[in-house]
Amino acid sequence: MQRSLAGLCLAFALALVPQFAHAEDRDFCADRPGLGTPACTLAPSSAMIELGIAGWDHRRDSSTIEDDVTLGDALLRIGVTGTTEVQIGLAGHVIERSRDRATGIVARTAGFGDGTLAVRQSLSGPNGNIALQAFVTAPLSGGGAASLGVLLPAGFDMPGGFELDLTPELDLAANESRAGHHLAWGGVVGLSHGLGKQVTLACELAAFRDDDPAGHSTDSRVAGSLAWQVGKRFQLDLEADAGLSAGAPDRSLLVGLAWQFH
Repeated sequence: MQRSLAGLCLAFALALVPQFAHAEDRDFCADRPGLGTPACTLAPSSAMIELGIAGWDHRRDSSTIEDDVTLGDALLRIGVTGTTEVQIGLAGHVIERSRDRATGIVARTAGFGDGTLAVRQSLSGPNGNIALQAFVTAPLSGGGAASLGVLLPAGFDMPGGFELDLTPELDLAANESRAGHHLAWGGVVGLSHGLGKQVTLACELAAFRDDDPAGHSTDSRVAGSLAWQVGKRFQLDLEADAGLSAGAPDRSLLVGLAWQFH
């Protein structure tokens, strides 16, 4: 009986060896930086922590000037099968400062954002270039409805070492009034290129339409990002955005990191 049990354990361990070896062979692939979502999935037994150290949004119109600072956005990704990963996201501490341009009165608010649970399934094999991602997002403070959404991230190798990335998205978003839901949709198209073996430069264009009954808006922006893979499992990144529509911040700046472990 003991020999049979030992043999079964050995067979199970040998069956896992290819998976662990494959996990070591996969390229480093973080969600950040950038506006889009990659199609890659983590190998089983792998996990990644991605941290938005700080983010800044600046808006200005004829009546107000608004600056929002976000500290500590966190995303945990876990590979559960050769083609599936789960994600848990926690929005960081948000500090909002608004100044009335006519009176000079300054208003400040602070609090935490939303929590997100997501599943990404590759549609083209382990670590493939097309995936389906579904997510649910809910306010961490409670008192609001959850939002649901699906994304179809895809990446394609191009001539000259470039990569074309697409991320269409469709959401059932919670109304600002906290009662009911509405449709929101959009997408991101991006082009990236490696600058040597450790640095990747990307440029993206995004547009997202939100049909909230309280007021429709379109967030269109262009973004440039730089990812520096310091080590085999560690990355630092920087992103800068410029708004192209009234529904987007005029300027955004984000800095963060990603760390993969087994």
